[in-house]
Amino acid sequence: MDAKQAFLDYASRYDRSSGKVELKIVHTMAVAEVMEQLTDALKLPERTAYLAQLCAVFHDIGRFEQLKQYDTFSDSESVDHAELGCKVLKEEGMLRTLPKREQEMILTAIQNHNRFQIEEGLDEENLLLCKLIRDADKCDIFRVFSCEEMKDTMGETEEAVAGETVSDVMLESILGHSCVKREERRTGLDIWVSFLAFFFDLYFDESVAIAKKQGYYRQPFDRAVFADSETAGRVKLILDEVEQYIDSRIGNSVR
Repeated sequence: MDAKQAFLDYASRYDRSSGKVELKIVHTMAVAEVMEQLTDALKLPERTAYLAQLCAVFHDIGRFEQLKQYDTFSDSESVDHAELGCKVLKEEGMLRTLPKREQEMILTAIQNHNRFQIEEGLDEENLLLCKLIRDADKCDIFRVFSCEEMKDTMGETEEAVAGETVSDVMLESILGHSCVKREERRTGLDIWVSFLAFFFDLYFDESVAIAKKQGYYRQPFDRAVFADSETAGRVKLILDEVEQYIDSRIGNSVR
């Protein structure tokens, strides 16, 4: 199966002149690239790596119909894009050439890629695919966060976000090395910081190494001019904590 071509053929039905549509196409191709790096680094069996690639290529396929129907990427304001993506894959028959067991594994991984936690009770093979796609997706979200138009990704400008504050709950979350649920974020700057918390949810040290080598995770913070000294101080404290955590996972081996 030429999964990338199947994905691009499907995405071509939507308006690629839209920055949001193009963003998701670029993101998908980038997640597929990260996935290849990750599966190579982990030295996974060829078939496992192939299934992981399919998860990467199809993980966000529901985003296009979500955008068309609801004009938003916010699941809380529309539908769960992972569930919608699984529906698209079934209706389009994109996985039909695979054995039934592998079809279900891919759908399970896609259903779990955007959840706060992976569902319980999965067997080892299913759990591995879930962990792989969650890590690969997060690694490229750092790039999206840094390089894509902030208005398309967050709905507000970098300048506006830099004028906001970091809430106490977000600061405590970072210092406690935990992720925060979407509904607990208070400000746009909280959303920025919540991306940094992704490091605490990466399953593989190899994923941490990839994200550190990319360096995207801190670029928006480095170029922002924050509104007041207290906010700037909180951001510095957060970045220092995250980078200490990164080094505790992989040391200084990645340059």
